[in-house]
Amino acid sequence: MSATPAIYKFFADYIYTKTGITYLEKDYYRLDSRFKDLMEYFELDNVDALYDMYKSNITPDMHAVLINFSTNNETYFFRDKRPFKVLVKEILPKLMDQYTMGLINIWSAASSTGQEALSIAMSISDKCDDKTLSRVLIDATDISKEALKKAESGIYNGLDVQRGMPITTLMKHFEQLENEDWKVSKDLKSKVRFSEFNLLTDIYRKNYYHVIFCRNVLIYQDKQNKENILNEIYTSLKPGGYMFLGNGESLIGLETNFERETYDGLTIYRKPIE
Repeated sequence: MSATPAIYKFFADYIYTKTGITYLEKDYYRLDSRFKDLMEYFELDNVDALYDMYKSNITPDMHAVLINFSTNNETYFFRDKRPFKVLVKEILPKLMDQYTMGLINIWSAASSTGQEALSIAMSISDKCDDKTLSRVLIDATDISKEALKKAESGIYNGLDVQRGMPITTLMKHFEQLENEDWKVSKDLKSKVRFSEFNLLTDIYRKNYYHVIFCRNVLIYQDKQNKENILNEIYTSLKPGGYMFLGNGESLIGLETNFERETYDGLTIYRKPIE
């Protein structure tokens, strides 16, 4: 595939403006697979035709398709395992003691096709008492409409459920459909609310969440966008609330007010109680 520098720059700039995902010139080749997907979707013969179409008029559907193909929806159940163990063993008991009334609100930001949010729900269901489970509500958001459509359906194929999920957990929380797909139980799905959200541009709830999972998002952002997202997350957390980042992500070199805490070798970040 041959794209001119102007075409690469046009799409790289658009994706950055709308999502914060950065494609530097040395990384422009990573856009080639996105171009291929877009050309197949719109039944176009070459990247020049794709460029002409987007440059002339970007409709809401064209925007949604581009964003869906440009975001990395790689995810699987119980990814990295430790965050879910630390949540149920260390964090939720503390929050239940600190906040004795009302809901414990958890946010799975950039939740993709829903595996993270459902892993949180399954962990709480399997490892916590009924009182804790009854008080938890999980918001799961993503920028991709297509990812959210799959998440909302609650249906996953055999490969999806085989990645990271123990068979006993699968049998407890899913039912197998006639086509050999698996559907999450109504009880578990009732603990999760799915909705569209752009971490760069949408309005955050203030002083609302007790726990926020924002994993494998910051690695695609530049320094300024990282700080903007983190500061919004900070204001969205309740005092004493916690933020989980992805494996390999940290706040080193970033201006934030979070405090670091370590559990079972896992570093997480807490909003101080003022």
